[in-house]
Amino acid sequence: QAVEGVINGIYFNQGHVCCAGSRLLVQESIQDVFVQKLKRRMRSLRVGNPLDKNTDIGAINSKDQLEKIRALVAIAKQEGGEYFEPAEIKLPSTGFFHKPCFISGVASSSTICRVEVFGPVLSISTFRNPAEAIAKANDSVYGLAAGVWSEKGSKIHQVAQALKAGVIWANTYNKFDPSSPFGGYRE
Repeated sequence: QAVEGVINGIYFNQGHVCCAGSRLLVQESIQDVFVQKLKRRMRSLRVGNPLDKNTDIGAINSKDQLEKIRALVAIAKQEGGEYFEPAEIKLPSTGFFHKPCFISGVASSSTICRVEVFGPVLSISTFRNPAEAIAKANDSVYGLAAGVWSEKGSKIHQVAQALKAGVIWANTYNKFDPSSPFGGYRE
């Protein structure tokens, strides 16, 4: 369920949404298993014509935005992040497309964690306990949305109360009631 939430959080609309789940904080003890499941799921994503109902990830909105995404990915690699993109995914020959990808092993100070990419790029960091996760999640100039996954409702409530985000989902992501207010903290 958490893997599907991450997929929906970052790759929905190619990451071109202000509430994109672009930073994943995963507990150290499950990181290896979680990342393997995430890779497996990413390999099945379809990139292509956004008007095709079978497409999961459509085109980037402009050449300039695609170049910005590529530049930020290059910086993330230079700063020591481990890059992954599914080799199985073939991009269309025309249009502005970027493979869904992630950069793992990134520090909170990494550029990819500090800026809004507005593309299908996920950064992955780890935490050891809820207090560390909260500190890392709140270490941002943004604060529009967050998602918390846990089997323990009390842990979800504890973490959600401490997060500085306008929308906080529990065991889901990008579920909106159109009548609900929408806003965030900081920028």
